Amino acid sequence: MNNIFKIVQRHPFLVLTDQIIFSGSNFLLAFLLARKLSISDFGFFSTVLLVTYLLVSVCNALIVQPFQILAAKEFGKKSLGFVFQATLLLILIFALLMFSSAFLPFSRLIIFQDHILSIIIFVSAYILQDFLRKVLLIMDHVQLVLFMDSIFILVFPLMIIQENLSLDKSLLIIGLVNCIASLPAIWYIIRNSDLNIKNSALWKYHWNAGKWLVSASFLQWFSSNFFTLAAGIYLGISALGALRLVQSLFGVINVLLQTVENYYIPKTAKLYYEDQESARKKLFKNMRQWITVLGIIIGLFFIFSQPLIALLGGEKYREYGFVIKLVSVLYLLIIYSYPTRISIRVLEQNKAFFTGYCISFVFSLMSFHFLLQFGGLYGAVGGLAMNQLLMIAYWKILLNKKKLSLWT
Repeated sequence: MNNIFKIVQRHPFLVLTDQIIFSGSNFLLAFLLARKLSISDFGFFSTVLLVTYLLVSVCNALIVQPFQILAAKEFGKKSLGFVFQATLLLILIFALLMFSSAFLPFSRLIIFQDHILSIIIFVSAYILQDFLRKVLLIMDHVQLVLFMDSIFILVFPLMIIQENLSLDKSLLIIGLVNCIASLPAIWYIIRNSDLNIKNSALWKYHWNAGKWLVSASFLQWFSSNFFTLAAGIYLGISALGALRLVQSLFGVINVLLQTVENYYIPKTAKLYYEDQESARKKLFKNMRQWITVLGIIIGLFFIFSQPLIALLGGEKYREYGFVIKLVSVLYLLIIYSYPTRISIRVLEQNKAFFTGYCISFVFSLMSFHFLLQFGGLYGAVGGLAMNQLLMIAYWKILLNKKKLSLWT
């Protein structure tokens, strides 16, 4: 019994448990909202969420990522207090921008006016909670993060008891629960930091470190989400809702792929720089087995697409079962690219990694109008697939040209 208690207290176990709670809560929340809301309302919620992801990436680039390095070099109460207050200031700026943009004279933005208050509360609470989680993880306070994410589970009974759940109610409930979940972390930071934002050295450090990261975060967000967001504009909010529901389902595959990447990159890098070719080949064989398992799971998604989407979102989504088939093909391309992706990272071809996303983004800009206008959802997913093919082709050509080999 004591041994079990010791295992549970270990940080790797706590981190894994927290990841399961955090990722599982987000997946289940997406499926719950898909069932409780209309397709158009779920599509609108997905649009708000995509914009929130962009703002979170900006916050990460300007504040969280520079703090990761600063905390490793020299952690102090001043830097902790600074990033906390800087995040609150950034959230205020985002809130003002959202309020102002909703009243711009564009017909596409009129719908945002009716929900602007709930959107601001949702987005602000989401960014704050995400910032607090990441900062606490940087400081290795895993137990506090686990407590926060456990509080967030309250969102499910609050949603389920609503007989007629509206879009506004959904946004407000999630925003309120995120605020409640953030309170323990806010209390900790207030008690353990020097709250003084007037620090020119820290302002300069975060700006110099963050300005390039912001550019990269914008590029990566647009590369990953451009076709999805454009689908909502060209094909209607219902099509976006169906596409986002399917992407939420494949979020399970994303977590597994992220786990594979987090494990194999450091492991392979260590073997490569120790020149252990035989061990790398064995590792590559193990990775192929993982990829085969993921391929089988994706194949099952493809085969049972219609009953699966009806189970997750309700009968109203059954007609969109073909989207699961399309995204299944896309994810087969993604897992096929992983050995090449890991090669690029381990061989420190960072410029090529960035250039690959540039090529992907430029293709999106040049092709989205044609693909969405004439291909609909087929064009949207096809565009995402072609993005992957272009990146894989570029990375493979570059590795062959430089005669760089990781696995052979």
